[in-house]
Amino acid sequence: MGSSSDFNAELHARPSIYFDGPAFVEHVAIMPGEGSAASHMGFHDTLSNEADVAVRVERHTEFVTVTRLRKLSTDAAEWPASELSDAEVLELTGIASPKQICRVAILVVDETAEDLPPHLARFGFGDTAASFIGGGSALVCSDFKVRQDGSSRILLFNRDLNAHRLGRMVRRIFEIETYRAMALLGLPVAHRLAPMIGAYDRKLIELTNRNLLIPADEHKELLADITVLSSQIISAAAETRNRFSATGAYTTIVEERIALLRETHVPGFQRYGTFVARRFKPAVRTCQATALRLEQLSQATTHLIDLLQTRIQVEIEHQNAVQIQAMAERAATQVKIQRAVEGFSIIAISYYLLSLLKVVFETADHAGYHIDPLVMLVSIPIVIGTVCLTILRVKHALSSEH
Repeated sequence: MGSSSDFNAELHARPSIYFDGPAFVEHVAIMPGEGSAASHMGFHDTLSNEADVAVRVERHTEFVTVTRLRKLSTDAAEWPASELSDAEVLELTGIASPKQICRVAILVVDETAEDLPPHLARFGFGDTAASFIGGGSALVCSDFKVRQDGSSRILLFNRDLNAHRLGRMVRRIFEIETYRAMALLGLPVAHRLAPMIGAYDRKLIELTNRNLLIPADEHKELLADITVLSSQIISAAAETRNRFSATGAYTTIVEERIALLRETHVPGFQRYGTFVARRFKPAVRTCQATALRLEQLSQATTHLIDLLQTRIQVEIEHQNAVQIQAMAERAATQVKIQRAVEGFSIIAISYYLLSLLKVVFETADHAGYHIDPLVMLVSIPIVIGTVCLTILRVKHALSSEH
């Protein structure tokens, strides 16, 4: 179990590179390619003894950054050549097949740049966004163009930032560019999902209409189709949830870092942070809208399944009620038949017993014993009553057992 010092160390895990004077700072962010993995989070510094060069490697959750600082003796007359090669990045990070996220270079000069356009032309900047930052302590400029080597350039005129403030300001600018690029990784995913979501929408409408018109005996097939659609939507949402969540988190960091610049307007130029936000937020909103559409589709399919299951349940209950009614009618018919059979049984048994008595009386008469016919008449109701009473007692005994 880690001690409290581990948490305290995390607060200071990513300090800026502090420097003053003119400098050329290069920054590269890469992600591990397929088949390779990033190392543990953290950073390490190396400082060359041959020149004023400092190199820092930082490992984040999804990406790794390499920052190279080269101090200049005087303000550069033209844009310096890059000295951070791909081979050095591979050697420093240890990632075999990296995917470059962004490459940014910041040239720090000590000029005040009262007349900005000539300086921008000298360094080959085109349509440029510029802002005073740090309460007017520095001026940042960028045309946001990606050069042939995949890098973008930022010009920083340092007015009165000390080494610590300058280091933090450069770091914030690098973080804006890095996290902006990381957030935009969700945009290709959103574009890839767009036709799929359109197909899901159309399929959902079709299934909803089928639910309104389909006969009861086809509910099972409809439920299977809705379940397949729901599974596809849930799978797409699960595959992209982390990417879109990361986009949201990185967007928040970008907005926080832009706010920390404390920008003020440079006459005749669009603000640096405003330029970033206007071209950055539409892509972020696309990702957010895609994630929201997936969530809404998932809820809609779940609701449709619930409606269909409710309809099926109502029909099952109706069928059960019809069957119960039919069973009740059959039971009533059986009772009537049973009562009729009981009546016929009484008649048959009574007829049989009276026939026996008749044979007995006739046999006695032939033997010389004359029996009064009145006895025969009296025996008829007695026999019938006795048979009825006996059958009723047997029926009562059977009912008591059940």
